[in-house]
Amino acid sequence: MSVVVRVRDVWFSYEREHVLRGVGFEVAQGSFTALIGPNGAGKSTLLRILLGLLSPERGRVEVFDADVGGRARPIGYVAQRVRLPAGFPISVAEVALLGRYGRLAPPRRPRAADRARAAAALERVGMAEHAGRRFSALSGGQQQRVLIARALAGDPDLLLLDEPTAGLDPAARARFYTLVCDLQRDEGLTVLCASHDLEVVSAHADRLVLLDGDVRAAGPPQEVLDSPALAEAYAFPEPHDHEAGNPS
Repeated sequence: MSVVVRVRDVWFSYEREHVLRGVGFEVAQGSFTALIGPNGAGKSTLLRILLGLLSPERGRVEVFDADVGGRARPIGYVAQRVRLPAGFPISVAEVALLGRYGRLAPPRRPRAADRARAAAALERVGMAEHAGRRFSALSGGQQQRVLIARALAGDPDLLLLDEPTAGLDPAARARFYTLVCDLQRDEGLTVLCASHDLEVVSAHADRLVLLDGDVRAAGPPQEVLDSPALAEAYAFPEPHDHEAGNPS
C-alpha cells in the first residue's frame, strides 16, 4: 500500500519551547489514522505543518511524495467548530461552495458545475435539505457536517480533521465519526484526524499515533490503548476505590 503522508524527524517550537521533537510517522493511502495525545502535545501544530501554514525548524514532511509546498493534489481540512455571530448571512449552500474556490481560475466565479458539486457534497453528508438555511442557525453537529461537505466539494485525496468534535455531545461525536468512517471507505479517502475522543475515534480508526511532543506509540488502536505510554502521556491517575474512604 502506498504512503500518502511521510513525517520525518520534524522539530518545531514556539518561543524556544519545543512542541514537536523529532516526530516521525507515515499515513497509508486509504487509511483512517487518528492522531491522539493530551493538550499541548503538538497535534494541531503538526496538521498546520502538513497544510503548509507552518514550516518545521528541522525535518521533512511529504504529502503524495512531494514536499508540502510543491504538492498538486488537493487536501480537505475541517477545523474545530466554526463560530459565527448569530444571524451571520451565509447559507449552508454558500459554505459548501467555498470548498470549490481553490479549484477556480481567476476571477474565481463558480459555475453551475461547481454549485452542483457542492450540492452533491451536502447530499453526501445528509445536509441537502438544509441548503437554504443560515449556517449559524444549525446545531454544532450539523455545522460540522456542512464543513465536511465544504472539504468534500474540493474533491480532496486527503482529509485532515483538527479536533472536529470539540464541544459536541457524545451522540453527535459518535455520528460524526461514523460519517467520516463511511466517507473514508466509500470515497477512498485518506483521513488523518487529531482528536481527544479516545474511545470513539479508536472504534473507527485503522491506526493510532500517540503524540506527546514526540511519537510515544503507534499502531493498531487496541495496541496503542493498551500501551503504558498512553497512561504516561495523559497522566491518568491510579484507579479510584470509592469505598476506601467510607467508614465501616
